[in-house]
Amino acid sequence: SLLRNGYYNGFNVTIPYKETVMKFLDVLSPAAKEIGAVNTIYLKDGLLVGDNTDYLGFIDELNKFDICVEGKNVYVLGSGGASKGIRYALKLLKANPIVVSRSSEKGLTYDELKQLNHIDVVVNTTPVGMYPNVDGEILDKDTVRKIDICIDLICNPKQTKLLQYSKEGYCGIMMLICQALHAEKLWGNDIEIDILDLYKKL
Repeated sequence: SLLRNGYYNGFNVTIPYKETVMKFLDVLSPAAKEIGAVNTIYLKDGLLVGDNTDYLGFIDELNKFDICVEGKNVYVLGSGGASKGIRYALKLLKANPIVVSRSSEKGLTYDELKQLNHIDVVVNTTPVGMYPNVDGEILDKDTVRKIDICIDLICNPKQTKLLQYSKEGYCGIMMLICQALHAEKLWGNDIEIDILDLYKKL
């Protein structure tokens, strides 16, 4: 009601509510509808609009760090709302996203991933390793050593176990900054900042 009354311009939604919040909204953007998850909400013409800026933030992160995923198998750990946004972005970038979860019905299992001899890219969309459970390991060290690039959407800590073990790893802070800037535009604010400088400070 505070949003409908103009008290807020909008707000972000985080795990585990990116899918459940959708039933409370009036309109979904085409991206949010296709992804099946919402992370940004705003008011337009008296209607609550659900959008998704996660996938844009992820694309921005890949671009900022010169990570090319076109034509590569990208293993996405987790199958929730964050995973859906990442997979949507990967398809736009002409990569081949493969879900890794505890259930074989959704893609590969973690045990099947461990059997692979070489892994191009892994993106962790689960909360495993996030503060305060910083000792959580989504993958063991031997498996991580077979991965060329690891991207962990977790921001706290900046160095999860996954990234500590990785040959080349990136945390979720850059994506967080970039998706926030896209959300601010939807709320009517066009913010000019030095993204790389902010990233280094966080």
